Amino acid sequence: MSAGNREGGRPLLRFGSLEIDRDSRSVRVDGQERALTGYQFALLVALAENAGRVLSRETLMDLVKGEPPGSLRPLDSTVHVSRVRAAIENDPKKPRRIVTVRGAGYVFAKAQD
Repeated sequence: MSAGNREGGRPLLRFGSLEIDRDSRSVRVDGQERALTGYQFALLVALAENAGRVLSRETLMDLVKGEPPGSLRPLDSTVHVSRVRAAIENDPKKPRRIVTVRGAGYVFAKAQD
């Protein structure tokens, strides 16, 4: 991960070709903007800010703070993570950025292409 500097704002989060701009709430992969809902963006930022750490569902709920629209459960991680993966992974079926750790949660990879 690297962080780009910018005046008056929070640094950009960069992981290989993935760029997360917390100030403008935008995500780019290979320079192309990827559409995420507000909740999906918050989920991605929570994972990226904790790159390399396994985060459980409960920890993600605490970090994201809120419920996704129309959800009966505070965080149905399978659905929301799969939607984020669809937006940022080259192959969502074989994720390299957001990896499932069976029985524990998810980890956002520090080193990425």
